[in-house]
This record gives sequence, structure tokens and C-alpha cells, in this order.
Amino acid sequence: MSDIILDGVAKRFPDGTEALKPTHLTIGDGELFVLVGPSGCGKSTLLKLIVGLERPSSGEVRVGGETVTGRDPKDRNMAMVFQSYALYPHMSVRDNLAFPLKLAKVDRAEADRRVARAAELLELGELLHRKPAALSGGQRQRVAMGRAIVREPAAFLLDEPLSNLDARLRVQMRNQLAALQRRLGTTTVYVTHDQTEAMTLGHRIAVLRRGEIQQVGSPQDLYRHPANVFVAGFIGAPAMNLLPARIEGSQLVLPMTSLPMPQRLRDALPAGTHAVIAGIRPEHFHLVDRPPAGAGTGEFRVRPDLVEWLGADVFVHFEIPADTTGMRALGHKQTMRQDDDAGGAARRRVTARMAGDTAVREDKEITLAVDPASLLLFAADSGLRLGPANG
Repeated sequence: MSDIILDGVAKRFPDGTEALKPTHLTIGDGELFVLVGPSGCGKSTLLKLIVGLERPSSGEVRVGGETVTGRDPKDRNMAMVFQSYALYPHMSVRDNLAFPLKLAKVDRAEADRRVARAAELLELGELLHRKPAALSGGQRQRVAMGRAIVREPAAFLLDEPLSNLDARLRVQMRNQLAALQRRLGTTTVYVTHDQTEAMTLGHRIAVLRRGEIQQVGSPQDLYRHPANVFVAGFIGAPAMNLLPARIEGSQLVLPMTSLPMPQRLRDALPAGTHAVIAGIRPEHFHLVDRPPAGAGTGEFRVRPDLVEWLGADVFVHFEIPADTTGMRALGHKQTMRQDDDAGGAARRRVTARMAGDTAVREDKEITLAVDPASLLLFAADSGLRLGPANG
């Protein structure tokens, strides 16, 4: 059993920098768990605390029920793969794979068995005689993975392992990593800043910001039920549109239109709530082939300033007026500009996602509508999601 438990683990550096706030986290045996967040959020620090490259300022790390907080990395039975391949250039692929076993004084027959198994899993059989200089980036990354696999560890810890690869190879390696983890069934902790990697790889994901976990859940849960505006804006590509709004009776008034609030939201809102942040995923706009039907319908007229055709999808970008007075939770998180011709009024950029065969052109007005059933609401001051936990 190789579950990993962080019990109040925190890290504060001597200069006072709090890299990781007290963290409670359980990673299940055999789980592929992803840590995701922007640069400097603490995800790599958390990984180093698990493997023992950093010692926590407080709290305990337990692996398979045993406390390993004070143990050196070599005594934790974990294998780490870094962003850089760190292969020995003078050694063949076979010797690179076997090197950690040589250090561990594993007997020759057992070492040969493990190297052969790793080579088969990673399709490296024809490359065993080559030196790293004769390998592609994807092949080098597979060798780095193989060097971890031969150790047969209790857990794999992967720190941005695909970031040096081009876009096509990253997709290919993501698929191979997911398939490999399913075959091995080894507990795996994967660090990335790329939310697409997180969503496609992780059984569960922890989203970090400024040394603190914002939410833990499945990819579907984070996408459909984000805990706050940070998670809502970070998970999803294109990002969720977060718009200042106000409640007037049963209507939600947005900067460009108004629409009826679903009963599930009306029932769950705290009494006296007026200012909120509305979350609308790009795919929850749809095109209407007529002028807006009228006030309170969620329909509005807009002129796109950029249309991106991506084959199966079209991304339609446009701007709307947006007064964010009192919206502390939005602040720097949104794309804003000042329109001098409009007397300095703030403009907010919005993205709609539509089917690739949708007839939309730049600078030609269209009518869009918002799907009320898809709305999410967040508190204007704290940014926490309002409404039922699963809706």
C-alpha cells in the first residue's frame, strides 16, 4: 500500500517566505494525482517535501502508513523525474537505465530483468545501444521515465516532465504516461502549470495558489463546480468569463443583458445579496438568428473584434462595458482596457465558443444568448462560489 498523506505540512524559508501554508492532503494508493497552478504557487515545493528534497517547517509526511518526514530521499522508496532529462551523455540508453540499480547494488540478473521490462513498457528496445545525443526529445524523456521505473518505487513524482517537448510530442507523451500509469498502478504525483495536462491526466487535481490549496477534485468536478473565481478562471480553455453582475428581484443583470436566475441559485443565495460575479463558460453562449427578443431574455447584440477558427470550434471574442466597483474578487484576474473614446469606461473581454461551421465574421453584428441553466455565481467580495455544492 502506497498512499501518501500530508498532515499539516507547511514550509517557511529562513527569509520568512511562506512557500506552503499548512496542508492536509491524502493521495490514494495507485492514484495519478496532479498538482497544478501558476508559477510560484508552491506545487514544486510540495512535491519536494513529499520526496524529501525539502524538510517541512511543520507537519508530517506519511507513505503507506509510515512517517517519513525525517528520512532522506534515498530512504523513501520514491522515484522522481524532473523537467530536465538529466541523462548521462557518455552512457548508452541501457546503461542509463541500469545506473540507479548499480548504485543500489542490485544483482546483475535482477537488474537485467528490470531494464528489459522498462524497455518493453516504454518501447525502448531498439534504442538501448544509443547514446542520449542520438535520441529525440520524446525518446530522452522516455529514458528518464525508464530510469525511474526500474527502481520499482512506491511512488513516482514527476515535476513538469513534458515542458521541454513541442506541442505534438507533449500530447503523445501525455497519452503514453496515462497508459503507463494504468498498467503499473503505481501512485503518481504529477506537477504542471498546464491545466490541459492536469485535466487530461489526473484522476484528481489539486489547484494551488500562493502556497494554499484552493480545491481538490476530479477534472469534471473542478470544471463544473469550481470553489471560487480563481479555480473558475484557471481551469478551462478558453477560461470561464467572469462578469460583474447584480441581482434585481428574480433577474440577474449583466453588463450586456439580463436574464432570469435559475431557481437553484435563487434558493441558495444568502439573504440581501445584490452584487455578485457571474461565471459563464465560453460554450454556454449560443448564436440567435434574429435581433434580441427583449429585456430579461439573456439575448444581446454584439460586434466581434476577433474570430478564431480552430476547425471543430470557433472562438468569438468581443468586448462589453464593465463597471467593477466593489468587485474585489475580480481585480487583476480579468482582461481589461480603458476606452478613451468612451470617457475612460472600462471594457471587459469576453469569449464565446461555437461550432466550427458557425457563420460569424469580425465587425459584423450578431445576436448571442446566455444559457441561464449553466450560470455560476460567486461572492463579489470573497470570490467564493454561491449556490448548491453540486450545481
